[in-house]
Amino acid sequence: MADPVGGPRESGRRVGVYYPLQPRDPRQLAPFARLAAKSADRLWMGQSLNLDTQQTLAYLLGQGISPALGVGVSLMPLTHPYQAAVAARSLAALSGKPLTAVFGAGSPAFQRALNGAPYDSPLGVSREYITTVSRLLKGARGEVRDGDATAGARLDPTLRDAPPVETGLGVLRERMARLAADHADVALTWLAPPAYLRERLLPVLGGGERRPRVVSVVHVVVRRPGRDVLGAVRLAVGNHLSGPHYRRALTAAGVSLSGSDQDIARNLVDHGVVLVGTADEIASNVSRYWAVGIDEVVLNPGVLVAEGPVEALRDLLEVTAACRAAAEPQMEETP
Repeated sequence: MADPVGGPRESGRRVGVYYPLQPRDPRQLAPFARLAAKSADRLWMGQSLNLDTQQTLAYLLGQGISPALGVGVSLMPLTHPYQAAVAARSLAALSGKPLTAVFGAGSPAFQRALNGAPYDSPLGVSREYITTVSRLLKGARGEVRDGDATAGARLDPTLRDAPPVETGLGVLRERMARLAADHADVALTWLAPPAYLRERLLPVLGGGERRPRVVSVVHVVVRRPGRDVLGAVRLAVGNHLSGPHYRRALTAAGVSLSGSDQDIARNLVDHGVVLVGTADEIASNVSRYWAVGIDEVVLNPGVLVAEGPVEALRDLLEVTAACRAAAEPQMEETP
């Protein structure tokens, strides 16, 4: 899937690989990064409160493992926007490849824990944050706020020739999608099936040239003899289901979250929130995301928590190969 010169392809039908855990040793990511460098368009990692995300990825780059990178979502309460811009540009410069950096406001509980109170307007904070980071990365003054004062700031121009950084927002529902359409290069979705994307989010994100690139993180589980698929699904998504913002988005997508954990896991599979089947069947369902207009599908290995990295890598190897085949244009037979 990767471009011959090492960067992600410019067209759609991209496939990324997501590492969903907070590592305690950067070497945990190494086999996933190697897989992404060889078989996918990008390695993605979210916010880590164990080993810092950017430092972990920089370690991999220092070991000579250099896939294109996506960071998302990074939680806004943790990092001043100026430092967020510095960190993103640093990773792009170290990797030598374009970087995608996606941000999110986090839950009200997390905002309260870091700031003493939740944001009065998560949308307003997100607008100011993404605008500031984007302006800084483009070399403009960021108008970074410090309390009630506003001071202009620019990044040092020494690294002006670093590879570009796309900035994005995590998107669950329409209001954030509208904000991403106006201010972000990328909209990143999570636990969003194709029908919900087609009917609720993509119309808001728009269809013109200004539309942000849309990236969807999708859990995948290869069905194998003896594998407890629903158990793996429960462990993979359980923490997210405790968040009211995820529950509201899933309810809006028509997914019932009532009943036992087993019932909920089955509903997630039945609605295509988690893709289950053979590698070819999963790739066929990934094609549904591309068909509705998703530019990059990021494969989140659903068995990593339940069965460990060996089985997660086995799933990813098979599914990325199947997706690569599905992404190739169908050649007409010649007589």
